[in-house]
Amino acid sequence: MALLGALIVAIGFSRRYFLPLAAGTFKAPAIVHLHGAITLTWVALLIVQTALVFAGRVSIHRSIGLVGIAIGTLVVFTATEVAILQHARELKGSGPSPREFVATLLSLPLMVTGLMATGIANVHRPDVHKRFMMLASFVVLTPALARIIQLMDASLSRLARNDLAGLASDCLVLIAIVHDAKTRGRSHWAYLTGGVCILLVQIATLAFRNTAEWTGFTSWLATLVQ
Repeated sequence: MALLGALIVAIGFSRRYFLPLAAGTFKAPAIVHLHGAITLTWVALLIVQTALVFAGRVSIHRSIGLVGIAIGTLVVFTATEVAILQHARELKGSGPSPREFVATLLSLPLMVTGLMATGIANVHRPDVHKRFMMLASFVVLTPALARIIQLMDASLSRLARNDLAGLASDCLVLIAIVHDAKTRGRSHWAYLTGGVCILLVQIATLAFRNTAEWTGFTSWLATLVQ
């Protein structure tokens, strides 16, 4: 699953980020590049940590875990900052559905925070720890999944693509649940509980993003960017 996550990132951001960046045609604020680098580091670290446990090098896995906490925290903070910056710019320029779109963008770091914190709190329970860290990684992959959907159907609106990307991320959770059921005889409660929490946040986001309260909050958010 860690390798699949790396493949999703490679495909999703190839035409929209990696290739234009290599060609020198991608222009964005420094925070966007920082967020991209940190997210790639998270995906790479996920592969390394999984490989270390597979090889029985648990002590090294645990020592690197502190780095993982720092990287995960930076993923959350930079994703939030990028979302607010993009929202403020689009709101000033009357972009397409900036208020609804930022609701989806901000829900992702919220979910990653909760899932990652739960994984860290259960560091001495490996069966729980690894599943919540994997769930956090599934959520991190959502923007890459949205770009894959864009490659498949460019006619979809940005909002629709991201909603579908959320469903695609849920499918990754479902794959993990099914794998557990086949290999362990039953699905682990960590995947089931975490999966339900992800669904609840997604449903709440859909229900709340068109309300007057959210409109007022997003107007305040835009004032944070000068």
